Amino acid sequence: MKIRLTPLNVISSILLVAVAWLYIFADDTGWRRLGAIPLIVLWILSFIADIVFRRYLKDLKRIWIVELVFIIFVAILILIIQST
Repeated sequence: MKIRLTPLNVISSILLVAVAWLYIFADDTGWRRLGAIPLIVLWILSFIADIVFRRYLKDLKRIWIVELVFIIFVAILILIIQST
């Protein structure tokens, strides 16, 4: 099995570190732990999407393009949801 670095792989690792950071350095009120829930959801989404894209796309260049488009799409959706 080849180890291939993909954008969603990088995003997943950054989200996992952010969740660990919020749990390790939580404040007294507990709001940081509550704020980690959306990050956990995003981590699960990016991890599953990465596995699906790796399964159906074999070419690494195509995986990068599709995953970057997916990341941009999710970022735009998040911005639209926050503005409403």
